[in-house]
Amino acid sequence: MVIQNYHPEKPFNALFKECYYIHLEKGSRFHSIPVIDDCCYDLVFFKEAKGALCYGPKATVLPIHHQVFTIHDLQPPYRIEVEDELTFFTIKVQPWANGHFFSELNGTGILDIENEKLGNLWKALFEASSLAERFQLAEGFMASHSVETSPSMSLAREICDYVYEHQGKVSVSEVSHRFGRSRQYLGKVFRKEVLYPLKKFIITVRILDLVKYKASNPEISLTELGYLYGYFDQPHFINDFKKVCGVQPLHFFNKLPEFMLRHV
Repeated sequence: MVIQNYHPEKPFNALFKECYYIHLEKGSRFHSIPVIDDCCYDLVFFKEAKGALCYGPKATVLPIHHQVFTIHDLQPPYRIEVEDELTFFTIKVQPWANGHFFSELNGTGILDIENEKLGNLWKALFEASSLAERFQLAEGFMASHSVETSPSMSLAREICDYVYEHQGKVSVSEVSHRFGRSRQYLGKVFRKEVLYPLKKFIITVRILDLVKYKASNPEISLTELGYLYGYFDQPHFINDFKKVCGVQPLHFFNKLPEFMLRHV
């Protein structure tokens, strides 16, 4: 398995958070790739345009037939099932730019988003001879998007940055107090730009930061980990964890996905 990721610097990080390249060869011991919804929409480019997405507690299977797609409004856990060889490249959008790229999505599931520009990018990505060239293509594509930052998008970005800075250890009420706006107003603006409820975003940021911390500090117990992230009630901790990762913490950490380690 080849996993390579890249985090852009200014000014490119205003629109996208990360891009990564994954290649699985025939005969690889890996047959599936776990995916966690981090509230950042993805532009996914599949070279083979085949495979399947399993999602939800019943492991519902959706075949993947699109070259360029995104995943929208499905229940965790998620994993991509591999058929023989698999190569794909993903551009992860910053959460405050979700609305700019994906506000007109219709339906749920695996949604085909290919257009002329994305089709041309797909071709260039898989004709490229190096990872560095692929990452440069992603930056060039994002640079071609002239985004006029609206007041609501700026506010959504400030909120996201605040939540990230505090590792998700904040409440909606605290965010409301920090920005001097009502919960209702912030919720409306945030949903418009990020396409997720503010509370869900906060929980997701907290749980994913917790996962990274545990991966870097395997000796810490789940009880201590919960306390560290403000969970003094284990059922509350487990419930929030399942909302994000789809399984209980013990099950998840006993089989910590290699794909998640790229975040550490």
